[in-house]
Amino acid sequence: MSQLTERLKQWISRLTLQHYVFIGVGVLVLLVNGFAVMKELPIIPLITAVAFLVYVVIFRVDLAMYLMAFSTPFSIVFSHKEIHLGLSLPAEAFMIAISLMFLFRILYDLRLDRRLLTHPISIALYVYLLWMLLTCITSELPVVSFKFWASKLWFTTSCYWMLMVLAQGDHAKAIRFFNCYAAALAIVVLITTIKHAGSGFDKHYAHWVMSPFYNDHTAYGAVLAFFLPITASCFFLPKNNIFQKIYYASLTVLFALALYLSFSRAAWISLVIAMGIWVVLKLHIKFSWLVVGGLIIGGLLYFYADDILYKMSRNSQDSSTSFVEHIKSMSNISTDASNVERLNRWNSAFSMIKERPVVGWGPGTYQFEYAPYQKSKYKTIISTNFGDGGNAHSEYIGPCAETGIPGALTVVVMFIIVLYTGLRTYNHTQDPYDRLLALMMTLALITYFVHGGMNNFLDTDKLSLPFWGAFAVITMTNLRMKEPRQTKDF
Repeated sequence: MSQLTERLKQWISRLTLQHYVFIGVGVLVLLVNGFAVMKELPIIPLITAVAFLVYVVIFRVDLAMYLMAFSTPFSIVFSHKEIHLGLSLPAEAFMIAISLMFLFRILYDLRLDRRLLTHPISIALYVYLLWMLLTCITSELPVVSFKFWASKLWFTTSCYWMLMVLAQGDHAKAIRFFNCYAAALAIVVLITTIKHAGSGFDKHYAHWVMSPFYNDHTAYGAVLAFFLPITASCFFLPKNNIFQKIYYASLTVLFALALYLSFSRAAWISLVIAMGIWVVLKLHIKFSWLVVGGLIIGGLLYFYADDILYKMSRNSQDSSTSFVEHIKSMSNISTDASNVERLNRWNSAFSMIKERPVVGWGPGTYQFEYAPYQKSKYKTIISTNFGDGGNAHSEYIGPCAETGIPGALTVVVMFIIVLYTGLRTYNHTQDPYDRLLALMMTLALITYFVHGGMNNFLDTDKLSLPFWGAFAVITMTNLRMKEPRQTKDF
């Protein structure tokens, strides 16, 4: 006790007048905001939050990036029906502020490494955003499309460009960024699991128990599948101490349990495929063999499509609490409402693509335009005609309907480039940190690319932040395979 008292005295003796002023102002701000909350005066906490946001973005952008990552799992969508605008707060407030600051710094004094600007992943991103902008002009609902495109800008700017600028020369900053999200996600998982336990882990309760943090079990499952390769790989980071290993092992076990309890079949399958790719990498199987194998499987699926569809139509196994039965229900396209509704959305999208194959209907417009294209044989109890039932349930079919076939190609090509870059970096880099970073981010992206065939979440901050962040890390590790140039940082 005496030692603790002595250390406290030494710490106090080192405080300057500036420190005392800072502490005093901090206490005063807390008291004023506490009083405002008691008196139900929300304007004062709002002003305080805005002032804090401006301060950290201007003077401590690294702290702003970490706070953005940590706040994302907790963020809740607030919408205004009259102007048709919804923001996930506080995460998107951080994203917008960081993006604006990045733009101002680019115009003022920030000079990016030319290799960042001309990297194949960056070029693919330019093409993706440029084509989306062009289709905003031809959109059926231009206001909706331009707002959708603007959200893509602040997602990619804050999570791709800013993360590269922040962590280009430092492994630890990139890892810390993802750790902030993972730590917050762990808290959400604990809250969700406790709530779920109250229902006896009922499957139907699992569909919405994670709200208001995640809108349904598919988005929740997708982010858990995404982070499992990251937390599992971080366990093996060089120079980890015993406490760090326990931390990452605990996160991995917690996320694995939560993924099982999410009852998200697409998330389960995506993680299994990512693990399969990891096995292929460890066995050093040639890429050409994988291409040949994929072509053979694709050919068999094409020639036996009628037989496969016939068997699927005879499957009457609905989703279940049983793991085996729940997996079996994935091929039920006769009675499982979730599967049939997905076919309804896809069939509607194909009809829309057929009508506008080049420029599509406009970014973000699918949910407002697909209703007339629904066919009665695919409609289910969860079908809707009011544009409030979500999107096209595919990161590939949806963009094709909204931005045309060229838009879908920009998405597919961008995904292929980032996967190729990640795998190439993993196979050729000599840095153990970069090798592990490239592996974990590539496997994480694979889970989403697979999941993206059945659902789409890149219009939300919850998945966009880790998704574009993984793009940034793969780009950085690829550039560090050679001696990087010096860049001006914040």
